[in-house]
Amino acid sequence: MRNLLLLLCCISSLAIGCAEKKPSIEVTDSPKEAVSEETNAEREAALNTYPDVPEASTILKGGDTGVAVYNLLSQRYTESLMTLKRETDALGAKLVLTILCPETGEAITASTRKGIPVIMETAKKAGVDVYDFTTPLAKYSPQQITQMPIDGHWSADGSKIVADLYKPIIAANAAVKATKTFTEAERAKTFGDLDPNQDAALDGGKGIPYQLVTNSQGLRMKESLTFPKAKQRILFLGDSQLYSPFLDNGQIFTSLLQQQFPDKELINAGVVGYTMDDFAGLLAQKAKYAEPDLIIVVTNPNDIGDFYFTQRNKMSRSKKAFAPVPTELALYRQLFEAKK
Repeated sequence: MRNLLLLLCCISSLAIGCAEKKPSIEVTDSPKEAVSEETNAEREAALNTYPDVPEASTILKGGDTGVAVYNLLSQRYTESLMTLKRETDALGAKLVLTILCPETGEAITASTRKGIPVIMETAKKAGVDVYDFTTPLAKYSPQQITQMPIDGHWSADGSKIVADLYKPIIAANAAVKATKTFTEAERAKTFGDLDPNQDAALDGGKGIPYQLVTNSQGLRMKESLTFPKAKQRILFLGDSQLYSPFLDNGQIFTSLLQQQFPDKELINAGVVGYTMDDFAGLLAQKAKYAEPDLIIVVTNPNDIGDFYFTQRNKMSRSKKAFAPVPTELALYRQLFEAKK
């Protein structure tokens, strides 16, 4: 089992506060892990050899090498989005991209400012509708929408605000219907990567208790999906900003939206630390069998930094080892080994 891989908030994708001073955002010491771990000797060796993970903003401070690495990571992000779009098209479903980040005001990092136009341009190239929620969230302070100063994830009030941002997207795509269906023999047993049938009290070691409930299909929702489907299904793919640690199931924004759209089935497949290639892999291997009509991706500008090789070795759902290309290795030595 992995204590830190699910209930660990990836620093680069969930940082709140200025790049020079950020609160701790780790979610650790859970009494029950949410995702089972698979061991891989090669991956463990890579983690031991290159244990350090730079924040996305730190990468951008790495001079010419940092810029070159960031451009490489942006390319990987783009390629993964293209793969996700192809997987969505194969289902006859519609893909929508949303930029959701709890950084506001002075808490906005360099990687967020840099990443937003990159994601917008990437979505345009892929022919994907994209919504930037950083603008409507800018009128709030981190203390109003997150668990700050203890943690940078959504608060109950923040979750309500986020739910309101997604309502127009759901309403505008009410008629979207996928064409692909699967037989019971074809269908996977689980559609998400969380361990099924959980009902656990967690607090992440931060004294902010919350109840995690998963259904029989590995999704953060109480009810299991049945077939044939009778309602439009909306699949949400995302990391901890979708999973929403420190909130009970009934408080997370997909649950709030489900209450407001009883004629639809909203599916929360969020997993802490996942990024665009993980979304694509999850859809191709599991989530597609839920037969979603609309797929809404919750992404963060800092997700681009998550394509750095040490972050992928630490958090990627593929469990494989990622070797650094020369520029990544040069940056690693510049940031970490030169200081030793």
